[in-house]
Amino acid sequence: MNRDLGALALARIPTGRTSASAKRAWSLAALFLACGVLSGCVDQNVAQAPDPSTPPSTNIARRAGISPAGATVAVASFTGAPDPIDDRFTPLFADAAKRSDISIADADKANYLVRGYLDAQPEGDATSVSFVLDVFDSTKHRTQRVEDQILVKGQAADPWSLVDDSVLAAVAAKSADDLAAVMTNTPEAIAAAAPPSDGHNVASEGGQTVVAATPPAPPPPSPPQSGLGYADLR
Repeated sequence: MNRDLGALALARIPTGRTSASAKRAWSLAALFLACGVLSGCVDQNVAQAPDPSTPPSTNIARRAGISPAGATVAVASFTGAPDPIDDRFTPLFADAAKRSDISIADADKANYLVRGYLDAQPEGDATSVSFVLDVFDSTKHRTQRVEDQILVKGQAADPWSLVDDSVLAAVAAKSADDLAAVMTNTPEAIAAAAPPSDGHNVASEGGQTVVAATPPAPPPPSPPQSGLGYADLR
């Protein structure tokens, strides 16, 4: 936090023969300013991790017949684990995303931005390796939060010591599959999967597409007449 503003405000509190009420007014002003600076610091810290006060969204089921590749995704970061594990996980997730038909793009060109968080905690007789995916649209509005986990046998004083590359690969596959399900429900992916309209398709009220009947083909032309009648052929 930048303490210069708070210190400057405190330094401007009048001293000497200034009235007590004026001193109190200056003190309150300095206090409000300091609280504002502190609030800004707290907001920045909260933005770097999932907000525990926000209820998690229900994971979305994959929409049948829709490819997640219709919506492009940029992965901003994965945090929460020790740096060496984050570094190992990132390429594993990229490979899993390709296998799940997720279209990865640059942040300035993607339809959606994803921030991921990893965690490892004891759970029962095992260790839970969990992940959170926050999905943001192009306006930086969070549209979905995905949460899931896998369980690893055993426990240790340091839960991350049980997380080897095979565990990370399993987490990457599961998180990519969950993200792909989210992408199949986006407007971009649904629009990309829609067949091109030829002007004859009309959407009914039930959401089904009604195709106009094809008009019957005209009868074939009659063969040319030779001018000879039946009697002439005898």
